[in-house]
Amino acid sequence: MDNDLLPYERRSLETLQRDFGVEAEIIAGFAQSLKTLRGTCDRLLSEGRKEFRGGRLAMIGLTRHSHQLLAGGLQALEAGNELVWSKCVLSLVEAFGACVMISEKPEAITSLLEVESSEGFLKAAARAETELVPDISRLQRVIRPGPEAAYAGFQSVDDKGWYADFECGLCCPKPSDGRKALIVLANLAYYLGTKLEAVAKNEKALAAGEVVMVRSDENH
Repeated sequence: MDNDLLPYERRSLETLQRDFGVEAEIIAGFAQSLKTLRGTCDRLLSEGRKEFRGGRLAMIGLTRHSHQLLAGGLQALEAGNELVWSKCVLSLVEAFGACVMISEKPEAITSLLEVESSEGFLKAAARAETELVPDISRLQRVIRPGPEAAYAGFQSVDDKGWYADFECGLCCPKPSDGRKALIVLANLAYYLGTKLEAVAKNEKALAAGEVVMVRSDENH
């Protein structure tokens, strides 16, 4: 396991690898994506001028937002919290969609992140990665506080057999279902890590907006 992981990252990945029999290459890729996100955030905080414009602050917020959702998804999977995992996954797809929109209109980053709807972010994500469409449709239904929330979870409903296994409370998924759920997070981690790293280098995005913050010390 990578020595540069934060303690909670390492604990979750080690637990999930042991419990679900996930291949070492998948775990290593996930670890690298987490490091990429943290590296992007650190660079945004340390580089640049003394003045922070709205665009840079927005990128810092989006990067921290994405990292915490990935960590939350891991912890939800570890705890067997199916609904929280589903919410984290959908929110990560939204974050990826936000990155897609920023890459298309970097000068509009502040207005995009302030006024764009969740639906708009999800459409952008689906446009960039069409394989996300079925997941988006399902997750939008199951995270709402309604009848279909009963289907929120790591295990898909057996539509052909008209069968669903309901249980109230936290429930650790079967190894095969847990492995699939972790791979979903790993793929999103890769998409986000790669896209965020690219848009965080876009000077148009970083220079957008008014000055919103000034460093008090050039060394911090």
